[in-house]
Amino acid sequence: RLTPTMSTAARAAAPSVWSLTTRTGRLRVPRVRKQILVDMMSRKMADRSLVAVAHTGNLTYEQSALLKREVQSAGGSIHVVKNSLLGLGMRNAGLDALVPLLRGKVAVAVGDDEVALAQTLLGASKKVPDFFVLGAVLQSRRVLRHTEVERLAKLPPAEVVYSNLVSQMLPGSVLRVPNPAAHLVALLGHHSSGGDADGGGGGERE
Repeated sequence: RLTPTMSTAARAAAPSVWSLTTRTGRLRVPRVRKQILVDMMSRKMADRSLVAVAHTGNLTYEQSALLKREVQSAGGSIHVVKNSLLGLGMRNAGLDALVPLLRGKVAVAVGDDEVALAQTLLGASKKVPDFFVLGAVLQSRRVLRHTEVERLAKLPPAEVVYSNLVSQMLPGSVLRVPNPAAHLVALLGHHSSGGDADGGGGGERE
């Protein structure tokens, strides 16, 4: 039996840490480590342009490394975390809509270039057989299904859309938008929902 290094008073003052001894004499994992992980994921997902959940299946080391490189090249990051802890982080970040997608082996990808990240994730599904996007949240407000993520990936880069908007707001132009950023979000949401000319009333359900 191991001798605790914390006094009784100290343990009482730190209820987030489990007892340091067990009947088998093995050390338990401190709860504080889990809370740190939850807080870290919450910060990574909060206020990001796109947060996507993808099914991964059983990834090999090479496939994991490939996904990490691909997502980083799009300015984002991808994380594999225990679903229960990831769900807590999502709720803390206001992404409750994604929690039901946390079933089986999944990963979460986050980034601030929503178009580039969507394109990268869809492209990765062609290189990693069991990898595919289940759903996402755009600009912390709009929930996207897989088919809507596909439409998002077909948009021009965000800076191009923004540049076009700015050019239309120059003196002498007809369009006047008081809040360009808000208008950009609305435009991206419009396209991702199938509101573009060829999207019609929404794509086919899978």
